[in-house]
Amino acid sequence: MRFCSVIGTRPNFVKEFLVNRECKNRGIEEILVHTGQHYDYEMSQVFFDVFQLPRPDYHLEVENVNNAQFSAEVMLRLNELFRRDRPDFVLGYGDVNSTLAASLAAVKNTIPFVHVEGGIRGDHLFNPEEINRRVADILASVVYCCTKTDVANLKKENFGLDRILLTGDLMSDALVYTLAQNSIKPHRGDYLVMTLHRQENVQDPERLGRIIDGLIKSGKRIVFPAHPRTRKQIESSGLLKRIAASRIEMIDPMGYLDFIKLLAGADKVVTDSGGVRREAYLLKKPCIVPIELSWFPEISQAGWKVLTGPDPDRIARLVDNFEPTGNHIDIFGDGKAYINIIDDLEKRFG
Repeated sequence: MRFCSVIGTRPNFVKEFLVNRECKNRGIEEILVHTGQHYDYEMSQVFFDVFQLPRPDYHLEVENVNNAQFSAEVMLRLNELFRRDRPDFVLGYGDVNSTLAASLAAVKNTIPFVHVEGGIRGDHLFNPEEINRRVADILASVVYCCTKTDVANLKKENFGLDRILLTGDLMSDALVYTLAQNSIKPHRGDYLVMTLHRQENVQDPERLGRIIDGLIKSGKRIVFPAHPRTRKQIESSGLLKRIAASRIEMIDPMGYLDFIKLLAGADKVVTDSGGVRREAYLLKKPCIVPIELSWFPEISQAGWKVLTGPDPDRIARLVDNFEPTGNHIDIFGDGKAYINIIDDLEKRFG
């Protein structure tokens, strides 16, 4: 079995490393393609080092100008690669533009596409991630799902049962492994951690300002590893002075291990990230999501996550007062999603 994995963002690196390690253990040839969606190889090397990922076989180095242009350019370059290399199948993770491009380039060359972390659904059709995951699911020969809800979503859309498998969540696998390897013990500390990067939050100066106002109003110490795009918008929106005069500590982006250590010691988490809200739940942190996108509704149903719009007063109240209202239950599997995925791939393509 010989296949191609397409990656390009932090969540992709996190999901890839145990899959990559399991392939090495079984003697399976995996061709690794880095699109450059969020990082060039040098900037993302910290992720490759901490996960002991090999240097990518191909690095496309596509400039991430905007969603459509990036996706189109990646698809063109993958088209050349797939026509020349002809892997048994192409694998893509999650809901990023790199995965959308990989799915289209693969099926246009009559190569099966495999979608890991499919079946997640939201109500906002024009959300970029919603577009990507729906297209990737439709084109996939097999969709691997993190939760029972994701499987149910695909069944409602009349996906054949032979195309769906509940595997558990690779991000959960990676977190469980990282905590054990580094003897990290989660606890409720004296600060919050915040991440903001969603297009809807970052590219609307008024919305971004209202979110920041709510966090400042809470008066809490908030550590804020800022994505480069977010930092640029904060600077251009004139929010930097307000943040500097508050208890929000804006710092540079962090590598995975350092970020998990930071997250493990936080009291609560404020994030618009699909991955970080999962990591928050797994680390037993109350999670406040400043966007009306309810991916992984199981966390809300369990009482550990609350969604909010850009209402400064409500955000401040939630930062001060939100606490879990239910038991912490298993949602994301037993830490062996990567084994379940590789076992199934060998049955289908081995």
